[in-house]
Amino acid sequence: MDKELFRKLASRVGITAVKVLSQAEEYMRLSQVKCVGLGSVTATSKTIICLELAATSMKFPLDKEYAIKLSGLSPKVYSSNLKAVECMLGLQSNLGLRDLAVQYGCLEAVKVASQILQRYETSLPAAQRQDLDLSKPLFTTAALYAACKCMKIRADRKLASSSGAKKGIFDRLWTQFQKFGQEICRGLGLTFMFHKDVVIEVAQHLIFFFSFSFSIKRYYFKEICHKETFHWLPWLQTYYN
Repeated sequence: MDKELFRKLASRVGITAVKVLSQAEEYMRLSQVKCVGLGSVTATSKTIICLELAATSMKFPLDKEYAIKLSGLSPKVYSSNLKAVECMLGLQSNLGLRDLAVQYGCLEAVKVASQILQRYETSLPAAQRQDLDLSKPLFTTAALYAACKCMKIRADRKLASSSGAKKGIFDRLWTQFQKFGQEICRGLGLTFMFHKDVVIEVAQHLIFFFSFSFSIKRYYFKEICHKETFHWLPWLQTYYN
């Protein structure tokens, strides 16, 4: 770590408190070991990020806009790297599934996400379950994201990136979780939810049905009822049988 650069940047963002500086230095030291592979992070931007994390942890005021400007990164890239470093250093607060769902507007997926985590845990060998912490952001976020996908819920796009993990790691985990989610959704009859787009699509199909003869409608409906997305309309399928 370049101590001269560290002190200079700390001074420019207005951090002079010894406790905050010591904490930021510790984060810098840990980041050299744990935060590898962050391609867009320079020595300057990593220093700024560690200073912000230290200031935040000790409730020390910091001009975030100026800090981002000093980092040389765009606000979006800076925010992404801040979350990544925070996660790699184990500083990210572990939001529960419900809190996470409230934040990203997908409360209806909480039950399925919880069951996904339970199935994942029971699928692992006993030795792996001993040190498993399913409250970590990577697991809760991946489970909620997989539940939203299985239930066709349009969650906030930022949900997938909120875990702080690398995209490849997150994608592998949520894809694995999706298999559990699909089984759960099929069992609960939640393969397709009543959202605006679904209602419009069904209305279009019904208009199509009633514009042809009964025999043609009966054949067409029996065909599309084999599709997984229409399992939630058994009463119509019964009508046309």
